[in-house]
Amino acid sequence: MKVLIYPHDLQMGGSQLNALDIASGLRDKGHEVIVYGQPGELVERIHELGLEYIESPRPSHRPTPGIVADLRRLAIERDLDILHGFEWPPSLECRRATRGLKSTASISTVMSMAVADFIPRDMALTVGTEQIMKERIRRGYGRVALLEPPIDDDENSLDAAAGSAFRRQHGIPESVPLVAVVSRLVPELKLEGILSAIRAMGLLRESRDIRLVVVGDGAARGEVEREAQLVNLRYPGSVVLTGAMSDPRSAYSAADVMLGMGGSALKSLSFGKPLIVQGEGGYWKAADPENVGEFFWQGWYGVGPDAGQGPANFTAALEPLLADPGRREALGAFGRSVIEERYSITAAVSGVEKLYCGALADTRQHAREALRASMHFARYQASRMAQRIRRQAATDDFNVDTVAARGPAGPIGAAHPPIVYVPGTFWNDLKGTDHMLATALSKRGPVIWIDPPRTLRAALAAGAKPSLRPVTVDSAAPGITRVRTQVPAGVSIPALRNLYDRLSASAVRRIVARRGLADPLIVHSSATAGFPKGLAGTKVLYVTDDWVAGEQMMGLPAGSVERRLAENIDSADVLLAVSPGLVDALGASPARPRVRLLPNGCHVREMLPPQAGRTAVALLGQLNDRLDLPLLEKIRDSGIRLKVAGPVRGNDTAWKTRMMSFLESEGVEWVGEIEQTEISRFLSECAVGLTPYVVSPFNEASFPLKTLDYLAAGIPVVSTDLPASRWFESVHVRVGRSGQEIVGLLAEAQRNTEDAGAIAERRDLAVANSWEKRTDELLRLSTDDALLRQ
Repeated sequence: MKVLIYPHDLQMGGSQLNALDIASGLRDKGHEVIVYGQPGELVERIHELGLEYIESPRPSHRPTPGIVADLRRLAIERDLDILHGFEWPPSLECRRATRGLKSTASISTVMSMAVADFIPRDMALTVGTEQIMKERIRRGYGRVALLEPPIDDDENSLDAAAGSAFRRQHGIPESVPLVAVVSRLVPELKLEGILSAIRAMGLLRESRDIRLVVVGDGAARGEVEREAQLVNLRYPGSVVLTGAMSDPRSAYSAADVMLGMGGSALKSLSFGKPLIVQGEGGYWKAADPENVGEFFWQGWYGVGPDAGQGPANFTAALEPLLADPGRREALGAFGRSVIEERYSITAAVSGVEKLYCGALADTRQHAREALRASMHFARYQASRMAQRIRRQAATDDFNVDTVAARGPAGPIGAAHPPIVYVPGTFWNDLKGTDHMLATALSKRGPVIWIDPPRTLRAALAAGAKPSLRPVTVDSAAPGITRVRTQVPAGVSIPALRNLYDRLSASAVRRIVARRGLADPLIVHSSATAGFPKGLAGTKVLYVTDDWVAGEQMMGLPAGSVERRLAENIDSADVLLAVSPGLVDALGASPARPRVRLLPNGCHVREMLPPQAGRTAVALLGQLNDRLDLPLLEKIRDSGIRLKVAGPVRGNDTAWKTRMMSFLESEGVEWVGEIEQTEISRFLSECAVGLTPYVVSPFNEASFPLKTLDYLAAGIPVVSTDLPASRWFESVHVRVGRSGQEIVGLLAEAQRNTEDAGAIAERRDLAVANSWEKRTDELLRLSTDDALLRQ
């Protein structure tokens, strides 16, 4: 194919470098490639790559008629197949230049953090993040593909000698930790984070010797220089501004820690450097295996709630890396593997070729779509004119109102849609599936949590403060708004429960409307509540237990749970289940949405490593009649020491008496109920984790949290024969089918406690099943399945 690549300018920048990488990759695969545009510092790079360069006419108002005419002339004279514009001005100019040319297709690539609605929907479009791609599909774009910023991992790799030379050039000793950022210095998107990092240097230098290097230039250079001077007056040489570098690879090689977003963030990973991802609203987050899915979704960028917290958040992300060289090395190696597996130029070029072939198969431009796009463009121009009159116009406006900041459906100040969570438990109850998942979701966007209705008597018994109002709204935790309903009686009577649910639903609708939280994701995991009435949004039913089998255990009227479940399945757009057994049970009816598996998760980062010399077997969690008490007694009688943490629960007096006798017996150490923060220390003192459930329909449909907690702590698991335990298919989760077999597996595990490789494998398995991963899966499945049902 004959291809013209047209970056939006040829100054240093991520989108422009991506365009040149694509151009070079296409040329290497045998295509004829021209790079087109106004002269800039990257022209030298074009010549180094051996690409043909054609200078464009000087742009005026965009799209520029002279450029359109020149592109059309080139398309005809050079018999071009593709005109590929990067960002919106070149995209529109390529589009207009190919009008009526049946053998030439126009392509748009937008690497900004939002896409203009005036790019025609019948134009082949590539975007840089999964989130933006899904957002464009919802807006009617039928030819949109993902083109993540490609990285040449051979060219962008560690060069220790170049790094040392860079340090010598700028007077930075090898022994001094160096933090670096390579970025355009522009007001939109980038400036806030750079200023936060500089301000944080003033705080960090009070306790340690450290340097920050800022590589780049742009319209905001004056502001950056003034901020750096304030720090350097007190601590000379703390902040080094190098200006623009045509080849900044030596800066990447020199750094101990990199800061960045977008293409610069990916290059940092390619150099094997630990990366702190920069964003807006005070956002700073060190990239690691647990949160990398967040960046795959929203791009290497994020939005926090408060720009004023930027220096503190930056310091909190940086200090653990400065204190632990081993972690820096591990995260650097992880980042390099991410680049090699996901962001290679070869994969990007192959995707572009497929897009070109599809575009050439249909080069028609539809008049109705052209009219729609023109109307959007006219509104955009009018808005820009008004901004200029008010002197508020941004130079990079599609990096101002970003998709990550407004979410897929509306302005919410977060990276994902707002969540309305209808749980089966109260917020202050034992912290199970609902609590953990809602907390993880709150890291991505606002969560509204609806406590089940509670009688005044029950509220007093639970130690809750009574209220004179039937519905109260408060903050349960950062990012989580809680709606509580206090009622006289009858919470288990279906007719009254419907009335009480309407009260809380009305409060939620007011919160959603007042905060502008359009089209929330409604996550429902209650056996007794319905979906909130009158609330628009994607409805996700998450079945976390065999509620029908547990109806009697919950003390509910016969048949009420089954009826409610059927109603909620009929209402749901997306149906998720916590265990393989539940997936099978719920998938029996073809009229239902497809049932997807979403197991429980765990927290890994706060877990302490296992202590040496430990031998005890851990039992963690609620102590109720779901546990196989005769098995526990058999394990104790075999001489294996048990260490138990959790509250005794249940209504069967005889069972509770027997359990208390077991807990107080020789060979069993019961520490009672412990706080979430104490779980790590408790498990670090144990050699094996035990999941000893009675084999019953209810338990076979469950997914015990304790199993994943054990793995997160780096210890092996021995379990009774549960589908959830078999699901792991791992040597680190052993399943016993008899008491004797389980005793033998526990004894074997106790003899192999010090294998560092096995400990790391268990923690890796936990990372793959963390609550952060579950959040990614929930949001992805909810988006995909909801689109399929539209």
